[in-house]
Amino acid sequence: MHKTRVVIKPDTTPGIGLGHLYRCLSIISMIKDYFDCILYDSFPTKKIEQIASTYCKYEKGKQLFGSFLEFLNEDDIVLIDDYNINAKDELAIKQLKTMLVLIDDNFFRKYHADLIINHCPGIKPNQYNAPKSKLLLGLDYAILRPAFLAPIKSSNINNDNIFICFGGDDSKNLTYQTIKTLEKVSTQLNIKVVIGPRFANKNKLNTEIEKSKHNIELLASVNELEMAKLIHSSKLCIVACSSILIEVKAMGVPCIGIKYVNNQESIYNYFNIYDKSGIYIDNDKESFSVRLFNKAIKLDKPSNELIDKESGKRILNNFFDLRNKSKLILKEALSEDALTYFKLVNDPQVRKNSFQTDHITIKRHLTWFKNKILSKNSFLFLAKLNNVPCGQIRFDIDKQSAFVDISVAKNFRGKHLSPCIIELGIKMFKEKSKKNIPIIAEIKITNQKSINSFKRINFIETKRKKINGFDSVILIHE
Repeated sequence: MHKTRVVIKPDTTPGIGLGHLYRCLSIISMIKDYFDCILYDSFPTKKIEQIASTYCKYEKGKQLFGSFLEFLNEDDIVLIDDYNINAKDELAIKQLKTMLVLIDDNFFRKYHADLIINHCPGIKPNQYNAPKSKLLLGLDYAILRPAFLAPIKSSNINNDNIFICFGGDDSKNLTYQTIKTLEKVSTQLNIKVVIGPRFANKNKLNTEIEKSKHNIELLASVNELEMAKLIHSSKLCIVACSSILIEVKAMGVPCIGIKYVNNQESIYNYFNIYDKSGIYIDNDKESFSVRLFNKAIKLDKPSNELIDKESGKRILNNFFDLRNKSKLILKEALSEDALTYFKLVNDPQVRKNSFQTDHITIKRHLTWFKNKILSKNSFLFLAKLNNVPCGQIRFDIDKQSAFVDISVAKNFRGKHLSPCIIELGIKMFKEKSKKNIPIIAEIKITNQKSINSFKRINFIETKRKKINGFDSVILIHE
């Protein structure tokens, strides 16, 4: 089966570290089984090619943005994690009839992307000037690599290590400063230090390590699994208030988080308030100290309740939505669509999920269908994928609310179409009916896939009751 192409462009400018790359690779890990992923590198190096090629296809690109545009195809999904991209660039990408996803934690300008992912906690939708963008905000959409999304396994390792990591380049040289400070700790420590390939002060750091009284191991360019093991085997992690902190919290390890650049502020603020298993420092106001270390080393392990590790599924579902929205259309049902509806309504799975499970005769169906399309209180929309009928959604107004019914054709099940059909259907219903009223879905409790689809479009379960003798769930969209 043909897979939709996802072209990924991280900022790999020399000297900025590999944070953008690793966030993109995390997304790739979440979606690569269902999409054809290609990482486009504007500053290609052997090291980045080696890292990226273990995740997906790798394209040696050029620095010119025009060259990137030439690489794109119509119907591509484009994923960008690059602060150099501006609103004009977004519009140029959109003009190619692509779907655009941004990983962004700045929210300082107007945005035109279809989807914006910002896993920094505490960010509110009104902070973005992005009227046409769907926003995936906070830790529900934590961009974590597979090793950090996996369940934490118990370990026989003696967790007495101190783990230190300040990102790929550590522009403020906090690694060196932290080790210098730890020299003042009276007891001998086992310290694991991770640096990236662009770390600029390695010689100075090595000199400090050689004369240290502590047992210090310096590790460079550590892969995902090794990083997860290092964090899991640590009693305390001392890290930047960036994606590495979210990985530490996902592993359930106490930490000291240090904010040293502006785009770490939201992560710093959130965890400083809500995380009781960490100590957080704004490096512009306070420096790491032995006093803070001694306080942090006594912290209990967290319960991981801040990160539920379901973010990969949520992000994947949104990529499914993007893929489907680019090819899915809804149109008002007409009299000539009666037989299409008849085939759909008598599908065995549709009958099984209905509150009236008996077979529908053609005579009964045609009478029902005619009455529905003529009714001022019924709105029937036929869904088409690549111009082929794939399902239907219907809204029936009853006083001050509307009841919704949806079904997907057999050959199109498993393509994650239902959430898109529901979302587009609600939009069309509001446009055609000129009403903004609650929409109610009544679903058999055994039809969990349908329940999940409605919940993804912000339907809220309000109660459970018997309908025609079947245990059912009532969901409402206000």
